[in-house]
Amino acid sequence: MLFGNSDAMRDIHTIIHQLCNNDTTSVLITGETGVGKEVVARAIHDGSRRVSEPFVPVNCGAIPSTLWESAFFGHVRGAFTGATEYHKGHLESADGGTLFLDEIGDMPIEHQVKLLRVLDDGVVMPVSATQSKKVDVRVISATNAGLSARTDAKLFRSDLYHRLTGMIIWIPPLRDRREDILPIAQYYLNAFAAETMAALEGYAFRGNVRELMNIIENALIVSEGAAIQPKHLRFRSPDADVPTPPVTGIDEANPLPPVVETMLAEQAQIRRALAENRGNITKTARQLGLTRRSLYRRLEKYGFR
Repeated sequence: MLFGNSDAMRDIHTIIHQLCNNDTTSVLITGETGVGKEVVARAIHDGSRRVSEPFVPVNCGAIPSTLWESAFFGHVRGAFTGATEYHKGHLESADGGTLFLDEIGDMPIEHQVKLLRVLDDGVVMPVSATQSKKVDVRVISATNAGLSARTDAKLFRSDLYHRLTGMIIWIPPLRDRREDILPIAQYYLNAFAAETMAALEGYAFRGNVRELMNIIENALIVSEGAAIQPKHLRFRSPDADVPTPPVTGIDEANPLPPVVETMLAEQAQIRRALAENRGNITKTARQLGLTRRSLYRRLEKYGFR
């Protein structure tokens, strides 16, 4: 979700709209860490005809060089020790959709020519495979470093740089667009409020209103003046006086199982999107990066319908 009233953000919205109408152009998004490069990439994907296909984010700096080819191109069964089944690489997983290459400047230079060849030919050859696969992928890259400077220093291939920069979007730091601070802050305040309310609604208040008052008072103390989030809610065990994490919240010292935590976060995200789009399924699915069918399945799963 993109917010902002600054001239810079209005310009970025215009560029995104133009890119949505041309869903083959490669894009490089630059800016400091935390300015929202992936948010912009998702907005480009969500507004294009590729919205019903995968959006695959990849952190280029987090892939060991020895696993790079398998990660991007995939591998067949028996390609190496431990390869017990066919594995799709990032490029094939993103077929029809968008491949988001975050921190593209961290990609080892010895692998850059291999990526360039795939982008030029649209063909992927999994490790140890005998047949190649055709892929249709839009590539959006991002970097917080000066990629052109790295190119000049021979740390990044110039031919790949030009292949990735059909359009360049620079996102200025928040300190240079202060008129965007309040809209963004309001959005996240509302989001945290929705998650916190969901956590409260999911708890059985054995102490009734008095217990609710105590939980809110404790949350105000723990949050130290910041927005109250689920992790600040200290619910009590029915069998002890020891504070425990809420059934539908998050406590940093005693986190919920990852699967439960993910499901709760997804429920809150869907609830917010439905509210923002006034129940419109098509718009909600587009905002969440889902197909209508996938959204309907989630609505049924979480009892929204």
